Amino acid sequence: MRPFWQTGFGKLVIGGCGAQLGLLLSLAGLMFVLLFCAVCVTTNVIIMGLAGQPVETGSPNASAPASEPPADVHSLLAEVDLLLAQIEALQLQEPVAPPPILPAGGKPIVRATQNEVTLYSGPGIDYAPAGRLALGESAEIVGRNVNSTWWLVALPNGSFAWAFNALVTAININETIPVVTTPSELVQPASFGIVAAVTPPPVQPALPPTPTPTPTLPPGTPTPAAEVSRQYVEDTSAFQRVKASLLTPPGSASFSPDGSRFAMTERIRIYTVGLAGAHTDIWLEDNDKMGPMDGLVWSPDGQYLAFVVGFKQKYCRPCRAVGLLNLAEKSITYLTPPDPSLDTDMPRWTQDGRLLVNAHPGEPADGVAYVYNIYGESQKAEGIYVLSASHEGQKWFPWRPGRIWQAGVSERADSYNSD
Repeated sequence: MRPFWQTGFGKLVIGGCGAQLGLLLSLAGLMFVLLFCAVCVTTNVIIMGLAGQPVETGSPNASAPASEPPADVHSLLAEVDLLLAQIEALQLQEPVAPPPILPAGGKPIVRATQNEVTLYSGPGIDYAPAGRLALGESAEIVGRNVNSTWWLVALPNGSFAWAFNALVTAININETIPVVTTPSELVQPASFGIVAAVTPPPVQPALPPTPTPTPTLPPGTPTPAAEVSRQYVEDTSAFQRVKASLLTPPGSASFSPDGSRFAMTERIRIYTVGLAGAHTDIWLEDNDKMGPMDGLVWSPDGQYLAFVVGFKQKYCRPCRAVGLLNLAEKSITYLTPPDPSLDTDMPRWTQDGRLLVNAHPGEPADGVAYVYNIYGESQKAEGIYVLSASHEGQKWFPWRPGRIWQAGVSERADSYNSD
């Protein structure tokens, strides 16, 4: 049997129309491929178009939200929201006071570490409120209580109040800050400055008033202002005995801090007289160059006695000077004036053992206040001083209270010597 292509019919198919049929089959395959690709492209275009169009809802104007962002975008947005909330919370908080700049060798001050620190008229919360310090505000320290838990501060309006150490920061603290007791002169009413608002306590049954506690005072410190029994120096039998023996009446006399003796002068001699045995010591007598004047004042510790002498030269300059008697060493030194032509007088001790004097050209009203230590070193008086009893206050035992004095406030430099 012969193969198909060798037969007559096979030769007709292959030779006659075989080529045409192959071509038709090829074109049909190509069209199928093109149609398939067109369908795929059209389908993709339709799908992408539908993804970019808003989805219609019940409202014709409403549109669907954008596609959900990835998870890392959600995390970043949450962190940003948290930071914004923290910034807003910080802005709503009260301002924080800047850290204090500690001045080297400056004046001792307190700075409030809390908002609205209440100040009191005495060293304790039982005293009346006397003002406030806002957060970061400061005030100069002029005294302290015995254990330094309360600070006596000077306010800008010239008043004084007490600040509790636990509510403030004390800066430039040193041992020269005097211990201050609580006489009435230092217990200010709560009517000056910005007074802290006090909520009235509930009404209680009437009780007898509680007396204000009177602290125990060391010798030489200002005595409490309560009505206590005091003795006047000129009423003592010892004073009367010495006075009767003098040709000239005494012009100045003052008790020692412990009240065991007194000092006096009749401008001829300076005496100290014991009350118990009426023992009398003579410390200075006048001569042809100078003689004692007045102004006898004891130091708070009772170891020194300050006084004024006058020079007898016709054209003296200076004509007055302040002397300092060391009772233990039995020696007298005279304070050197800040200028050789100036008189010095009106001595008054501070509670920490320094001596204020008035240096003037002959008229006390034209003077300048200077402060001396016991070694005779001096400087111009500046700032605030806690004064011991004046000469007039030392005429009584116990001494009358001292007070606070600020240099440069009064028109007269010798205003420290008044009570």
